[in-house]
Amino acid sequence: MRARLHVRHLGVAQLTTLAVVGVGLGLIAGFMFMSVVDTVLQRRAGYPVQDRQLPGSEFSLTEASDADKFGVTATNAGLAIASNGAYPHSGSSIHTLCTSNGSPYLNYQTRIMYGTYKMVQAAPGGTQHVAFTRILHRTEPDALMTEVPTFRAEPLTPACDNWCDFPVSDRPNAVRQFFDAAARQPSLIQAPWLLMIETDYVWMKPLQAPPAEDASAASVAFPFGYIDPRYPVIEGVMRKMYPVEKGPLGDVPGSGPAPVLMRVDEWIKVTPEWERLTAHIEADPKSKEQLGWVREMYAFSVAVALQGIKLDLAQPPLNRLITQPPADANLGQAAMLHYTWGTVFQNSSGAKIWEFDKRVYTDQSMVITPPAVPLPPPYDPQYKLQDGKPVTQELYDTLTAMFKQMNDAINSLSPLTPAKTAAAA
Repeated sequence: MRARLHVRHLGVAQLTTLAVVGVGLGLIAGFMFMSVVDTVLQRRAGYPVQDRQLPGSEFSLTEASDADKFGVTATNAGLAIASNGAYPHSGSSIHTLCTSNGSPYLNYQTRIMYGTYKMVQAAPGGTQHVAFTRILHRTEPDALMTEVPTFRAEPLTPACDNWCDFPVSDRPNAVRQFFDAAARQPSLIQAPWLLMIETDYVWMKPLQAPPAEDASAASVAFPFGYIDPRYPVIEGVMRKMYPVEKGPLGDVPGSGPAPVLMRVDEWIKVTPEWERLTAHIEADPKSKEQLGWVREMYAFSVAVALQGIKLDLAQPPLNRLITQPPADANLGQAAMLHYTWGTVFQNSSGAKIWEFDKRVYTDQSMVITPPAVPLPPPYDPQYKLQDGKPVTQELYDTLTAMFKQMNDAINSLSPLTPAKTAAAA
């Protein structure tokens, strides 16, 4: 009560002075807090940590080395790489990328995926596929280094070499490291189009891209139904990343970083924002909880919207990148099949008679010598999926074609011998 009475007797000028001082102290505290957070992120990312000067000083990020040290805005990062102009900017060729932490689970998938990639690369129309790079975020090389073209990035989370709860939080930073390296060595990028994919894709036919210099040709992604930026429950955490003044949340694509086909300069613009937003989510318990296991996908989607990049998000069967059996019955216009969903065939009495699930292929022995995928039994119109939906002849044929393609890739692989494994280490 005394405090309130004392304030009443203060003059307007005194109150104004107190308010200004309070705001000033608040700004200083805010700068100090953000500096601590930024320093932590720099240490976690492995950037050299140096004293920063406050805004208004003579310090400026004008050299590529400064950008490497401090982490820069999307615009600066784009300029740092685009300024050399040495990577391809025109044409229809495609450089494919994937990321991995080198776990047995992902390495099993990677060997098969890369095997199918080489199959379509050698097929008619495959000449557009000019390069492949696996971006490995791991503290040491792994056994696939001798088989799959690989760029190794230093991980933000070294524990993910063995086990961690969310290894894909390292992905944006690893991709950023790839682009930083490309700024110094432009030959790391071999095409004007960069296609980011996942390890659990099966190439069925070559992907055709339009001329990159054709401004009317939109970049392409896949519309995942579980990525919905407009979902009311997550509006609060979404607005932390995409404020109201940026526009409606409907501007944020319901996508993710894979599969995405974008021009090199678009990737360069998006990646720093993707990295920044992923770090923000990982540091915000509410965002982590509400966005769940797809939170890094949301970070990428928001980054795309912030950069004003429009994506072609055609639904299957019109999507040119992937379809996802058994949710989708056929390949449609896509180049790849995505076996993210497990598939169970049940007979008329509900008994399970056949199953495929990628989650059982986690042992290191399966990486060294991948086992063949068991094909489904002969078609029966009474078959049903685990959700009770009928297995149509079309879906059966699509699944069978995918598993045969996987087995053809497996048959083309040589076992990873102890000598190769030791050489990688």
